[in-house]
Amino acid sequence: MNVEIKKGKLAMVVSTLGAEPQSLKLDGMEYLWQGDKEYWFRRAPLLFPMIGPTKDDKIWVKGREYSMPNNGFARDTEFELVASGSDWAEFRLEDSEKTRRENYPYGFSLTVRYTLLESGYNASATIMAKDDLYYTFGWHPAFSLDINGKGCSLETYTASFELEERLDRKYAKDGVFIHEKDFLVGDSIELSRRETDKGPIVLDNVKSREVTLTSSQGEHGVTACLGDMSTFTLWTTLGKHAQFLCLEPMLSFGDTQRNKDIEEMKETRKLEKGCSVTYSNDFLVF
Repeated sequence: MNVEIKKGKLAMVVSTLGAEPQSLKLDGMEYLWQGDKEYWFRRAPLLFPMIGPTKDDKIWVKGREYSMPNNGFARDTEFELVASGSDWAEFRLEDSEKTRRENYPYGFSLTVRYTLLESGYNASATIMAKDDLYYTFGWHPAFSLDINGKGCSLETYTASFELEERLDRKYAKDGVFIHEKDFLVGDSIELSRRETDKGPIVLDNVKSREVTLTSSQGEHGVTACLGDMSTFTLWTTLGKHAQFLCLEPMLSFGDTQRNKDIEEMKETRKLEKGCSVTYSNDFLVF
């Protein structure tokens, strides 16, 4: 089921499948990638309770093995529409007998709310622990490169950081990270297919709270606000010249060499029974 919300010149459509935005239009212009299966069928998934692949797509919890898809199972699971207004909608995913048996043996509630702003949207996610649990979380929205003209090249785009940074890069090859020291020294990345075709540009320990995507060929762009997250990833489909780029604030990004025991993974955070945590991120378009 799709839910449409509007505010002024903004309109957004969100699916209950994965609580995933399907469309974001400002003045009738589509900012979200529209999910062409030839390149990448998703549009703006959320990532929970894992980000990145695990070895053999498995995790261990207290000595038992569970199946864990790359980037978690929430993005492929139906959420309940809890409530909505003219410019906001709230969705919830609860643990089930199936998730506890097959994927993730914890009781949890994941509540996702999208609220339209004057020029974009706020995405918030509240995780509530019914048991002591371990998790990570992130957003994965894909923005169209065509906002500055049909077929506008990725090479015309720059990712500008709010602050001067000195950041190493990680990118996965066959599921294992390669580390590139001092990939970003300064406050901007001139994007290129040569770099994105290596794999995702994964940056940890980002100080900037905002990253803005702009093109030399037009006036339109997107700003991703990192909120309480310090890992930021830029990604597009490898080797296909797809007309989108994902701007991904996240808590962490792991590879297949990580410890399979979820309690021992350095990428996961612990949330104690009865506690909750909320992550709030703005995505602004212009």
